[in-house]
Amino acid sequence: MLNLWIILAVLVLAVLVFIVLSYRQTNRTQERLAEAMREVEILKQTVGALCSSSVGVDKRVNRIERHGRDLEERQESMEYQRGGEPPYAEAIRLVQEGAKADRLMDELNISRGEADLIVMLHGMKRNNSSID
Repeated sequence: MLNLWIILAVLVLAVLVFIVLSYRQTNRTQERLAEAMREVEILKQTVGALCSSSVGVDKRVNRIERHGRDLEERQESMEYQRGGEPPYAEAIRLVQEGAKADRLMDELNISRGEADLIVMLHGMKRNNSSID
């Protein structure tokens, strides 16, 4: 009978140890789950913030693209306002006929730098052509 009580006591002790270990494991698992849930919530907030900011960036990019297209259209209209021919084409033609930078500035209303550049580039071509 004593052996039966000893076996029963060992079994009860084993069950108690198992229950305590299971309880501790469950607590650790619950703590890890709670931490994972906090991290998921932080990630959800971060993704939400990124989405909100991307909408703002998208609006700004669209506005910049629209502004760029408007500027391009304005530039094209300014270039073609002289009878469908860009003023630079006329300047090149005048330089090829022998015009100097001052004449380009007076007749075409372009800056000194633009006139000098056109004379330098296209005047050189004329000079090189006459040498050949």
